[in-house]
Amino acid sequence: MKNIIGFLIVSVILTTNIFAEKPVDEKVNFLPEKDKAQYFFDRGLGYYNLNQYSNALEFLKQALEIYIGNDDKPNMGRCYNNIGNIYNKLSIFNKAMEYHLLSLELEEELDDKEGIISSLNNIGNVLRNIDKFDQALDYYQSALNISYEINDKKSLSITLNNIGNIYLSKENFENALKFYNRSLVLKKELKDNFGAATTYNNIGIAYQGLRSTTKALENYNISLDMMKKLNDGNGIASAYFHIGITYYEKNVENKASYNLEKALAYAQNYDNKQIMISCYKILAEIYKNQRNYLKAYTAMKLYAQIKDDLITVQTQKAVAELQISYETEKKKKEIELLKTNASIIKYQSKENEMFMVILVIVLIAVAVLGFFFYFQFRQKANTNETIEEQNIKLTEAYNKMEELAKTDLLTGLSNRRDMYQKIKHETDRFERNEKPFIILMGDIDNFKKINDTYGHDAGDHVLTSVSSLMLSFMRKQDIVGRWGGEEFLLLLPETNMAGGKKIAEKLRLRIKNESIEYKGNILNVTITIGVSVYDRVRDVNESIKEADKAMYFGKIRNKNCVVTSDKI
Repeated sequence: MKNIIGFLIVSVILTTNIFAEKPVDEKVNFLPEKDKAQYFFDRGLGYYNLNQYSNALEFLKQALEIYIGNDDKPNMGRCYNNIGNIYNKLSIFNKAMEYHLLSLELEEELDDKEGIISSLNNIGNVLRNIDKFDQALDYYQSALNISYEINDKKSLSITLNNIGNIYLSKENFENALKFYNRSLVLKKELKDNFGAATTYNNIGIAYQGLRSTTKALENYNISLDMMKKLNDGNGIASAYFHIGITYYEKNVENKASYNLEKALAYAQNYDNKQIMISCYKILAEIYKNQRNYLKAYTAMKLYAQIKDDLITVQTQKAVAELQISYETEKKKKEIELLKTNASIIKYQSKENEMFMVILVIVLIAVAVLGFFFYFQFRQKANTNETIEEQNIKLTEAYNKMEELAKTDLLTGLSNRRDMYQKIKHETDRFERNEKPFIILMGDIDNFKKINDTYGHDAGDHVLTSVSSLMLSFMRKQDIVGRWGGEEFLLLLPETNMAGGKKIAEKLRLRIKNESIEYKGNILNVTITIGVSVYDRVRDVNESIKEADKAMYFGKIRNKNCVVTSDKI
């Protein structure tokens, strides 16, 4: 009876809150803890489905707090998983990994097979989003094995689709199609219309990779029709976007722009920044080709603004940090265990000493004690040696973690966070000696075309080659960093605008004249560079944005050029 009353109270509160302008959380204070937690959990999921992630996090964390207080492990696991999914959506990958690992630990403790499958898939999704494809595949394969073991068709359909995504990312389109088609059969059998619509879209991408544009468009349109029936705005945006991309690659620009503008409208309505940024970038190219330079500039400007919102410091290094933190934490526990064992040995030795004094004659006692103390000494020495070895490994792990936190994993350059720190240090120097410094923002031209033509491994090769060129060309005091994607940021201390422009132009020519070879192909790479100067005390982000705007102005104008911020 109490449960029924609690349910009715929650229902009334939820119904009331639909029409309220402000949250009415104070009205649930009189509910039993269990009902209050369920209320928070349901509200969190509701906001999650509406893509209102900050509100979703707020309510799910309130539910989690209650579940932790009551040691309700099954519901703690549900909360961990959903919070992890939200952080993954927000591209805060270290937080996403942290919560999914907590969920997996609980579900393994409870032997909850379905929960374990869900967590394994979610961890795989985080790893896939940071391009750790082989690691992601390991987690998906584990999820697939358990799904077969318990004959869970729903989990099988999800995991097969995820494995297809990995092969798609690795550009193994034949294998991707194989797994997508197996997933689609199960989703149709389960009448999972949303899942089927998503898989049709993925199948279209695989066919597009195989240059089978007719089949790609056929599957995209099936996905679009299904998403419209489901009234799923993000799904509709994705289908329109991929249709637009297909026509763009076929050089049918009128159909490409029509579908991309449709995709953009839905993406804006649902605040899907990933699709928005992709649409703006390609539309800017189309508008430029149509000589509509005002629309091209506007699209590129919006692209730059949203790109700044999307890029965060929490990228691959964050997950790497987290994994190393977990390993070092395990090593700490191992060391504590060794110390505990050493204490036990010491305690036991005292008891044995007293026993020997009482029961044996002095000479035998001395002999036995001598042997025992020798054994204790060796044991302690071995234990100390093991502890010392573990401490050395722990120190190495922390040093590695610190290195990863500052370094871009692909190029070995300073990463975004490290560059911010170095620029901040330079601004402090400016306040003392008033010597200006230069910020260069460089972006490799037509980088997507390199990836599309030769594959992502070729793109990675170009990035590492350009990085090496920059390091060999720049002065000793200059600092080169990877800002994100195909963008580089360079810091030139004690340099004015004229000097910065001169160095940028020399760097541009050096890259232009350097032929990069990849698997027998000569790749002619160019770069567009924006230049700004920090010559007065202000927010350094302004200087970075000025260099960024100058670089994008050069992109729109003709690429392969240097533009200073005072010229736009």
